[in-house]
Amino acid sequence: MLEPMDLDTLLRLLQDETIILPPDVLYRLSDLGPDEAQAVAEVWPKLSPARRRGLVEDMHDLLEMSHQFSFLEMGRIALQDPDPYIRHKAIEILWFEDDPHLIPLLLTRLREDPDEQVRATAAAALGDYVFQGEVDELPEWQHRPVVEALLEALADDDEGATVRYRALEAVSYASSVPEVREWIERVYRQSLADNDEDGLRAALFAMGRSADPHWTQYVVLHLHDVRPSVRAEAALAAGRLEMTRVIPDLLHLLEDPNKYVRMAAATALSDLGGANEQVARALRKALRRAEDEEEAQVMAEALDNYDFQTSLVLGNLDLLDLTLKAGDTDLLEVQLPDGVALERLNGDAEDHTPAATDDATDVSPDAQPEDGDESATSRGDAS
Repeated sequence: MLEPMDLDTLLRLLQDETIILPPDVLYRLSDLGPDEAQAVAEVWPKLSPARRRGLVEDMHDLLEMSHQFSFLEMGRIALQDPDPYIRHKAIEILWFEDDPHLIPLLLTRLREDPDEQVRATAAAALGDYVFQGEVDELPEWQHRPVVEALLEALADDDEGATVRYRALEAVSYASSVPEVREWIERVYRQSLADNDEDGLRAALFAMGRSADPHWTQYVVLHLHDVRPSVRAEAALAAGRLEMTRVIPDLLHLLEDPNKYVRMAAATALSDLGGANEQVARALRKALRRAEDEEEAQVMAEALDNYDFQTSLVLGNLDLLDLTLKAGDTDLLEVQLPDGVALERLNGDAEDHTPAATDDATDVSPDAQPEDGDESATSRGDAS
């Protein structure tokens, strides 16, 4: 067994920018003790920006591949870097730590960092702590300040749109807080009025994350939106909201011209289609037709998740109520902003019919049309 690299060697290699750092250096930066972290912090400013950027990027990539590493101390060091890109990557590194002691650092970055992207990343990272509070894994005295800070960012008219949208997505876990539903509604309607695609996607993401059935009537409006990114976000939201009645729409989106829409539909269907052989066949067909490795991986993961969900259904395990229905409220009762018509969202009105009428969206797990059959709610070619 190799002896671990000593601290002096680590510091020397970090500062020798004539060489490409060996993997052992990156591994050695994991789980630093307090004294080791202090020593690295002292040499960190002496490294070139390129070296520092390369290190935070490599640490982040390693964490995505393996959870056996911890760069908690390195993330703290990089969070103080003058380079905003490095601070942004530092937050992404700390995101893997799931440590409530990091909340004050993230709140400071959200409120005080001069860079908008860093503030936005801090807002997004705080969403994990909102979720923990909602499931009683974080005490109220830690949870409430996070929710309040995110709501403050939303209410700040001088704050950048990116920060406000990430704050909305993060705080949406706290669906029991009345202001959260109000903000989702406000951002949704304003985005429709302004034709703001980013804002609409953020609102749909927040709707899905909220687990609030109130939003099903909104999400269904956008499953066949003319914008691919909006269709994809609506599909994911439908899955999170357990909208089993839009399975026909999602099956249609599984053949969408846009790869990311297809992947989003597959992810949603894998959550909704347990014990529905029509869904299983459609996912297998989508896997065979995947255009590249990325899509194939998503389709394979969707099939694995479908099999898992099916095993739970067939085993009569009581998960959650998997029959949450969209369409309980007539779509005509959804009041769109003045000047915004459903036809504008979904394209030519003659080619697109509503996605959630009673006749169009009811689907039974026993219904098993052939692979080639189109969804009852198909509305022509998606854009």
